[in-house]
Amino acid sequence: MGVIDVEAPSALLAVSGADIVLLAVPVSATEATFKAIRHLVGPTTLIMDVGSTKRDVVDAARRVLRENVGSFVPCHPITGKEVSGVEHADADLYVGKQVILTPIERTFTVQLQKAVDVWTALGSHVVKMSPQSHDAAYAAVSHLPHLIAFALINGITSQEHGKEYLSLAGPGFHDFTRIAASDPQMWRDILIANREELLAQSKIFQQTLQNLEQLISSGSGEVLEVLIEHASETRANWRITSKPSPK
Repeated sequence: MGVIDVEAPSALLAVSGADIVLLAVPVSATEATFKAIRHLVGPTTLIMDVGSTKRDVVDAARRVLRENVGSFVPCHPITGKEVSGVEHADADLYVGKQVILTPIERTFTVQLQKAVDVWTALGSHVVKMSPQSHDAAYAAVSHLPHLIAFALINGITSQEHGKEYLSLAGPGFHDFTRIAASDPQMWRDILIANREELLAQSKIFQQTLQNLEQLISSGSGEVLEVLIEHASETRANWRITSKPSPK
């Protein structure tokens, strides 16, 4: 397909002579990948990742890269698909999308600017935050929604007539559960890696759900409508942050 120019027999040799190294592996494989390449990582090498969690990735970089950890700029592009593989590649995947950078105190200023320049050149809108802030935010707006989608599908299919129910579902259900088709290994790693923040968000969600259930159970239609209206208006007024790609 012409996707790969030169195939390297190992991660270490792939890094040899590279100006930019992008790690696109499950987050649980990040530390092993750092170990495989660390001997050819120098102060002028820019290393980035695209993992959905950042604190665990940063901790792995500190342990393995040590004095060269400043070359690593943790990244999280806020885009993607529920399908994987080169056959689903999209040249415009990053255009107009956010990319979160989570530099640490030892990140080299030159490498950070280089990372900003690379993602900006791809048409992305770059945002910077701490690894801790990133993981807290994305537990709420990414990891929890995936957890709910997985649970919903499994909950329906565990019922006696679950397959029949699924056959009757419409576009709304399709849109709501799209992310349940995501890669199992990748999301297993993400949910475990960010479990503290995720479980905290899950508790908040469960309490909110219980409140709605109580209103339904008691027939409190007026209060229920107010809460639905609040959710409806919030969703209607929310827009994905994006920035036009450079001409």
